[in-house]
Amino acid sequence: MSGDEVITEPERSKLLANLHKHLVWCGEKIPEKIEINGEIIPLHEIIWDLVTKTHLSESDEKTIDEYIVLLSEKEQKCETTLKDSFLSPAEAKAIFNRTAGLLRAIMYLKELEHYPDRDDRPHEFHRMHLERKVEEAKQWAKFMNDNSV
Repeated sequence: MSGDEVITEPERSKLLANLHKHLVWCGEKIPEKIEINGEIIPLHEIIWDLVTKTHLSESDEKTIDEYIVLLSEKEQKCETTLKDSFLSPAEAKAIFNRTAGLLRAIMYLKELEHYPDRDDRPHEFHRMHLERKVEEAKQWAKFMNDNSV
């Protein structure tokens, strides 16, 4: 592979579409650390600490809300980079994996946000999974209808 090889538009489109697939984040690792506003954050450790708590305090809930916003912004920046930058296949795949890891972190935080008691989480997670799958199917059906000849 030459150093100036870049991903093709079909490859780019496929990566971007895959980011919006249901459960794309499954199997992806939450980044150990990320940079937000010039500060290195131990993201994996923070999420692990929150997930393992039996009940979340008001301070924890505030932290979750803040991180959902910050991580969503970071995820959007990564997706924009994937969409608009000239990238090698390896660079594109690395950004894709990092973005999927951020999506996984966001999903965990959203689950915690809605269900601060650990005992409530597994059943609701399954329901959320099904709702998201239905929403994704609706989006694809709309896309297909909008782009049919």
